[in-house]
Amino acid sequence: MSNRPLLALCGLTLLAFAGCKSQTATIIDDNKIDVDHPTNGWGLRKLDPKDYPDMRAAWADQANLEKAIDKSIKFLQAPSSRRFYPSALPGDTITHDQVLASLLDTKSLLGQHLTPDQFQQQLLSRYDVYTSIGYDDQGSVWFTGYYTPIYYGSTTRTAEFQYPIYSRPADLQSDPITGEVHGTYPTRAELVQSGKLRGLELMYFKKPIEPFIIQVQGSAQVILPTGQRVFLGYAGSNGREHRGLGSELVKAGKIDKKHLSLPAVLDYFDAHPTELDQYVMRDDRFTFLKVYGPEEWPSGSLGVQVTPERSLATDKTIFPRASLTFVDVPKPTPSGDAVPYQGFLLDQDTGGAIRAAGRADMYMGIGPAAGALAGRQFAQGRLYYLFLKPTLVTAIPLPQRTTPTPTTPRKASPARTPTTPPRGSTVPLPTGGD
Repeated sequence: MSNRPLLALCGLTLLAFAGCKSQTATIIDDNKIDVDHPTNGWGLRKLDPKDYPDMRAAWADQANLEKAIDKSIKFLQAPSSRRFYPSALPGDTITHDQVLASLLDTKSLLGQHLTPDQFQQQLLSRYDVYTSIGYDDQGSVWFTGYYTPIYYGSTTRTAEFQYPIYSRPADLQSDPITGEVHGTYPTRAELVQSGKLRGLELMYFKKPIEPFIIQVQGSAQVILPTGQRVFLGYAGSNGREHRGLGSELVKAGKIDKKHLSLPAVLDYFDAHPTELDQYVMRDDRFTFLKVYGPEEWPSGSLGVQVTPERSLATDKTIFPRASLTFVDVPKPTPSGDAVPYQGFLLDQDTGGAIRAAGRADMYMGIGPAAGALAGRQFAQGRLYYLFLKPTLVTAIPLPQRTTPTPTTPRKASPARTPTTPPRGSTVPLPTGGD
């Protein structure tokens, strides 16, 4: 979903510090802790088997896990995916075939209907487990959430629908696989003020904040006046650094950081509508959208669909994409509480503010309910990666890789963000993607 995949009902994922009711879900004092501190080298450290976490509870919850695994396998079958493994970072020995074999083996274990105890034994004997080094080199990771909003919109400008999103300009050049922008492209303010976007209007919305939210999340489902539903997704960005509305309001002293949420932000701009534009213009990043078919939407930075509560966004410069991960973090419930959560997610996305080993973003799904969860997801936890031991990889029959049709150029992956995310803010606000 892009620079986006990926603001929420109770807290914009790009804006919010939401109040999770958990002793471990505390607000970071960003004057003391920098969770976005650039990671020096690879983001993972191999664990001794005696230090493996207990994953039995996660194995008991398998809903949509196989579906998410299949999406990663689809990515890995494309020849272009091989370029990412291993990275050039010291210590990274994870190969393309090892990631693929790990997913195929996990899928096989799912088919064997193992009990949680049996799975834990398989884990100990067959898998290497790595931990994110975290923002503190001790494995601490701050998890936020993102989602896909649903809005009413129109393909033409009317008295009701006046605020546009834009399609990708023809002169925007980027890597067709990573999405990284070639050269320097104009900032949001420069794009808007120059008139360069005229003629690129893709769709119009009721409220001026809605296009901005769609840009940040990187996708949206739009209901047209006819009742038809249109699926919007990431088509590229200008590659500039993102600044969230919430973080800017906090810096300006307009909202208390401890009470920052989507309602607070929306209430503020409802009361001060003339200020919205100036705050939006502080965000240099500008995201472009396009229409997707329902079978490929919403799509993450791997170019495959993300799965609600099974897809994870991380910094792809330091983590191996498409991999199976295990997360241990407090997670919000629809009632507003936060409860201990352990689950398997696939590393299938990234985001403009998801950078370094101390940050990760969980995809919560589509619509207001998912947005409410995304806005409340803000807690410290642990992130692990699971790989089949190298000696066992050759025993796994790998599927034949797909080959793109030579006459059809490969379209740019609808990545939430370029592979090299922008560095900047030290405030760990949920990003929702952009």
